[in-house]
Formats: sequence, structure tokens, C-alpha cells
Amino acid sequence: MTWAEGTEGELEAPKGSLEEDITFTSGPKGTVFLKVTPKGLIVKGDLECAVYLHCARCLKGFEMPIKESFELVYLMPKDAPHEEEVRLSSDEMDVAFLEGDIFDLDQLLSERVWLSIPMKPLCRENCKGLCPICGKDLNEGQCECRQERIDPRFEALKALKLKLTR
Repeated sequence: MTWAEGTEGELEAPKGSLEEDITFTSGPKGTVFLKVTPKGLIVKGDLECAVYLHCARCLKGFEMPIKESFELVYLMPKDAPHEEEVRLSSDEMDVAFLEGDIFDLDQLLSERVWLSIPMKPLCRENCKGLCPICGKDLNEGQCECRQERIDPRFEALKALKLKLTR
């Protein structure tokens, strides 16, 4: 999907990740301002869209709105650190490096969408999830399973008690 079209489509998962591609339910729109400086590029923008995700607890699909403002600094490759590992300060976290003379706006906007999605997306904050025994959606009501809650720290004592009573 190209961002310039602003239509609904799919966004490919980052390379090397286990994530699935996501589908836009509301095409991305927003504004991006670019300012060229002697050292590189300053990018400021707003992004708004909605994506279709699956809840991490109940597995139902839902639409998640994304609204984000961002400000990033892109420096020329000559200003990149040459050490293998560098500890970044909090001010340097929004700094990236240009690859040659080309700035890839598609890549930037894709990254912003992926960074806006929580690691465990929830259809609602108080989602109860699925019963671990029968798989019933607990948001629709309680299941008939007998769930005995035992503190895992006392599990060894329970096993010892069973041995002693035999």
C-alpha cells in the first residue's frame, strides 16, 4: 500500500518479525513537515488511522484507532557513530540516519504505525479473555468449569500432603 493514495489496504509486518500483516480500516492521513538543516533533516508530523487487530486475551477482532504526533531528526551518514555499540541518551532516541540522499517517508510512517500498536492489544481494557479449560469467552458470561485457585508457592505442600495421606 502506498501512503500517497490514502486508501485502505494492508501494512506489511516488519522484516524478521513474527507479527502478521495488519489491515487498515481507515486509511492513514495526516501532515508531515520536513525541514532541511546543514546536518540533516527534521521531520514533524501527525498521523491518524485505524487498524484491525486481534485481542490478546479473547482473540476477537477489533478496530483500534491510532492518533500520533512525532518529531524526529535524521542525520547524514557521516555523523553516525562508528563504534559497534553506543549507549543512547533519551535525547538521542528520536534520531535516525539517512541512507544516502534519499528519505523514505513510507518507511517512517509504517514504523510510526507499528510503534503505536501495543505488544498485547486488547479489545477493551477490562477484557476477561478465554477460560483456560474450556475456551469460552468470559466476556459473554461465566463458564461451567470448576476453577480451583491454588497459590503456586504451596503446590509442593499439596503434593506432600497427598503423599502423607496415602
